[in-house]
Amino acid sequence: MDDQLGSYRGDRPGPIAGSGSGVKGAYGSGCPYSSARAGSTGAAGQAGGADPGTEDFDSHDPALAEDPFPAYARLRSRCPVSWSGAWGGFWVATRHAEVSEAGRDGVFRTGHLLADGTLQGVTIPPLGQTGRLVPLEEDAPRNLKFRKLLSSFYSAGRVRERMPELRRLARESVDAVISEGACDLVTALTLRVPGVVTMRDLGLPDDRWFEIDSLVHQALLAAPHDLAGARDHAQRITMALVEELDVRREYGTNTTDRSLFPLLLAGRVDGEPVSDEDILSMLYLILLGIDPVSSLTATALLHLEEHPSLRARLIADPALIPRAADEFLRWMSPVQGTARTVAEHVELGGRTLRAGERVFVSWASANRDEAVFADPDTVDLDRDISGHLAFGAGSHYCLGASLVRALFTVMLEEVLTRIPDYRVSDRGTVTWFPDITSFYGVTSLPVRFTPRSG
Repeated sequence: MDDQLGSYRGDRPGPIAGSGSGVKGAYGSGCPYSSARAGSTGAAGQAGGADPGTEDFDSHDPALAEDPFPAYARLRSRCPVSWSGAWGGFWVATRHAEVSEAGRDGVFRTGHLLADGTLQGVTIPPLGQTGRLVPLEEDAPRNLKFRKLLSSFYSAGRVRERMPELRRLARESVDAVISEGACDLVTALTLRVPGVVTMRDLGLPDDRWFEIDSLVHQALLAAPHDLAGARDHAQRITMALVEELDVRREYGTNTTDRSLFPLLLAGRVDGEPVSDEDILSMLYLILLGIDPVSSLTATALLHLEEHPSLRARLIADPALIPRAADEFLRWMSPVQGTARTVAEHVELGGRTLRAGERVFVSWASANRDEAVFADPDTVDLDRDISGHLAFGAGSHYCLGASLVRALFTVMLEEVLTRIPDYRVSDRGTVTWFPDITSFYGVTSLPVRFTPRSG
């Protein structure tokens, strides 16, 4: 298993900024930071001066990997928009109001080209790429044209039509291990099911899910400390997609093709066929949806194992599971935050942000905002969850939201129905993503349960 999940783990060099202790409760009454930004930074990830206004929040800090929420609480309690000196400097938006505003206001761009032609996309630090992840790193109105192209494929109606397929995959995954009485629920179920679904969406064979997803892990986790390695892994993924695209172009598609290719090859943006570059970008972006579903479900299963009364409630009333999906999304936020670039001077949370500056928009912190969610650190299936921001906001709201909820629902139902007495084998073997930059949550969950026939 260590070899299989090696791309999740391993000690990686990188900056470690202080995360400090959490402060829970109501907001503080003021913002103690100085109005000026911190002094210039030195090497990436290092604080660049003694200015007390420098917070030095860093999503690449491995100390935050398992529990970043106390750090968010401390930031919320002091100032809604703070300045970090890490990675050349950027703002951090942590309260629900400011995060929601930054997610919806077009002044905050997901894709900003620099003079040298490289892109400041949704990562901090920028990765120095020249291409965009479409439609994520395109801004309105152009991103809406690509979203319209994809929206029918991931609509709530189409997801409902796919529910028998999703349930069958979840059942097959549990069937493969139920007689053994033990498994890693991540590789056996929570990663496999969205992985296979994504392979089908991309027109790739089911059995390539582990290979392709492992390359995604390696590409994401190599950056920013090994950009050459990250690009090499990304290129290998892209070549697999190029090969499939070439086959479809040469031989065409037919009515039995349930992948995205017929839609994308027939699609038009501004009256023109979608370029191969944009098609490949969209397919690559869809691959990035595998792990948030897996970590959401695996982290929820760990929490239920640790909270027997909550597990018993869901076993007794499985109709609550779809509702639980959104509460767990709020509570753990598998995508903790994404970056924006300020297009022009703007006020946010009482601070003046200048054109060209970067902002880390923390969906996870907003989802634990005490001013919006009472007792936010508790999973409460009875709360009003309509305001959670786990899927982002505005024109970049997650296109796959319905599919995420559906996959979570069928996997949780399968576990709680067929192996309801699962228990974690050894707390020391539970692993998490090594930092919160790309995804947050559990990456290995070895469990034992009463063996049963399939």
